[in-house]
Amino acid sequence: MPAFQRELDPLLLLPVRLFIACLLADMRWCDDVAVQGVLRLSERRFEPHVERLRAAGYVEARTEGRCVRLRLTRLGLDRLTEHVIALDRVAATAAELVASQRAALRPTEKP
Repeated sequence: MPAFQRELDPLLLLPVRLFIACLLADMRWCDDVAVQGVLRLSERRFEPHVERLRAAGYVEARTEGRCVRLRLTRLGLDRLTEHVIALDRVAATAAELVASQRAALRPTEKP
């Protein structure tokens, strides 16, 4: 198994969770409705993803009155960073494979 496959975080493979973590990557407290709005998700579709990230220790949540604020944890930032680096390697490998396959399709030039 290639190293990047071991480094991909199964929790961050769903784009919505990856994007939530990316939006919180500055590790500052952010209103959940702001993150939800950027992703254009209903609360019903947004909440389960936040809860999974929170349960794994990647995101902290705190309630301030009627507002819920979210923040990426150090663990979340570390896992996000590792995941994005691994995704970059996956994309680079895919690009190399596509380029080599395209090169094989080119007609051979006649002298």
